[in-house]
Amino acid sequence: VCFFDIESTNLNADFGFILCISWKFSDEKKAHVVSITDFPAFKKDCTNDYHVVKNAAEELSKADIWVTHYGTRFDVPMIQTRLLKHGLKPMPPVPHVDTWRIAKYRLKLHSNRLASVSQIFGLEDKTALNGPIWLRAMAGHRPSIKYVVEHCVQDVYVLEQAYEKIKCLSPDPPNMNLVDPVERGCPRCGEASLQA
Repeated sequence: VCFFDIESTNLNADFGFILCISWKFSDEKKAHVVSITDFPAFKKDCTNDYHVVKNAAEELSKADIWVTHYGTRFDVPMIQTRLLKHGLKPMPPVPHVDTWRIAKYRLKLHSNRLASVSQIFGLEDKTALNGPIWLRAMAGHRPSIKYVVEHCVQDVYVLEQAYEKIKCLSPDPPNMNLVDPVERGCPRCGEASLQA
């Protein structure tokens, strides 16, 4: 199961680019992240996200299941568009759980944002991002991009916690037996201890 999040300069792929992508597999303790500042191309063009999407897509494509928050409407289409824009192959279709959809249709909160989900359940806090940081990051300001990267990584940790809390409400959960066929158990949570 791969939890991931992206940070971009615009909500549309033809008017913006991806600053960073962070991901974490469920069997790992630490999240990974790639940012536009990680590659030499940044010095020549601070909007070049070719290596970001290429490297992240290779890792995300290894997942059996994706978990995102609003990823069906934003993160995945944004990555796919940027991949195709750079002449790269799109990611394959992967079963996808969107915690935003669970929050919208199965919870009753004032907002369906990840911050609202984390707040009501007392999970880790998301880091705040304000306008000036975004503007400087879009202009290629390294310290601002570094802050955005840290925000993205924290979002992945919060996402995993939120998923664990609300996955029981998912209307179409992935069959966990397909992920780990050796340890057969509950198809919803993967727990081996079953009762008749």
